[in-house]
Amino acid sequence: MKAPDVVLRNALVGNASFTALASTRIHPLMVPAGTALPWVVYRRLGITREQGLGGPIGAPKVRIEYTAVGATYAAARTLADAMRAILDGYNGTSDNTTVNNVSLDDEADDLAQLDGAEFPNAFAVRQTYEVIYQEP
Repeated sequence: MKAPDVVLRNALVGNASFTALASTRIHPLMVPAGTALPWVVYRRLGITREQGLGGPIGAPKVRIEYTAVGATYAAARTLADAMRAILDGYNGTSDNTTVNNVSLDDEADDLAQLDGAEFPNAFAVRQTYEVIYQEP
């Protein structure tokens, strides 16, 4: 299975700028309860594969959303900026998967509600990237 999201996770946790802020606290889909802030959660939003008469052509594109969450807006923004500096324009190979190009598509500020609080008690920055990668 080709997993470009794993390649990008490895790029983040392999970078000192990211780990200085969030260590290895980056999780797919959901974050374990009680995880210390700041952290990142990511999910795949969809994959596009071009089709020709003979079947798939070209490289697939996957959209991946990352949400950086921090106790303050500044903490969430700083973590998101570090992710953008690492991921926007990234290419590389990891776990037998080659990522050809990563580009930031969208970014928005948000609030996060943690541990059943009655009001939002954390800040979030959501980034969506388009990732072109190789399939066998």
